[in-house]
Amino acid sequence: MATILLAEQTVPLTQGLKDQLAELGYQVVPAIDRKVAEAVKRHSFDAVMLPVLFPDEDADEMIRQLRLFSDVPMLGVCTEETSEIAEQYMQKYLDGVIKLPVSSEVLAESVEDYLREAYKKSHNMRLYQYKNLKISNGGVKRAEVNQQGLDLTVKEFMILSLLMCHRDRIYTKASLYEEVWHQAYSGDDNAVKIHISNLRSKLKKADPDEKYIETVWGLGYRLCKE
Repeated sequence: MATILLAEQTVPLTQGLKDQLAELGYQVVPAIDRKVAEAVKRHSFDAVMLPVLFPDEDADEMIRQLRLFSDVPMLGVCTEETSEIAEQYMQKYLDGVIKLPVSSEVLAESVEDYLREAYKKSHNMRLYQYKNLKISNGGVKRAEVNQQGLDLTVKEFMILSLLMCHRDRIYTKASLYEEVWHQAYSGDDNAVKIHISNLRSKLKKADPDEKYIETVWGLGYRLCKE
């Protein structure tokens, strides 16, 4: 049966939902809000449920970062009073909204619909391999070297994904910054250089005998030529 991560924002709201899901046979893993992104990064879930009670800048940023890193179905859980807020979130990040109170029958139908849609998407997952490095750039995004997972930040994964997907292209610091940070490049390349350095260090630690990212002096970065 599917495993669902349930963000526990308020116990009264989520406890009843947790009990319903468990009775329907789902495995429910609770997590406090600030631990949700970390949990999704480290473990595999079939869906994430997020209570939507009020506009929250921290929650908004957490959801945005989570969506950058993972395509796991994200369902907003709301009440009648917060349904408009949930709809606003849905337009930006969420795959669906479940309004409480809800019958177990309707809950089961809704969850299964979202899981079926996610299953279809997973069959379009893109896999890339270069030397001993593999990345999956769809569903739950993952990078591994010699079948061991790499613990990458969101931006490190995005940089590596760009280089892997376009392995013959030389990415300038400006183009990397604009594609990964989604901001106009101001000429300060420190952020890009730090992330490239950290990424190289993690790859070197995982695979000391191989080199993956090279600097093309005066131009930018690309995958090393095999």
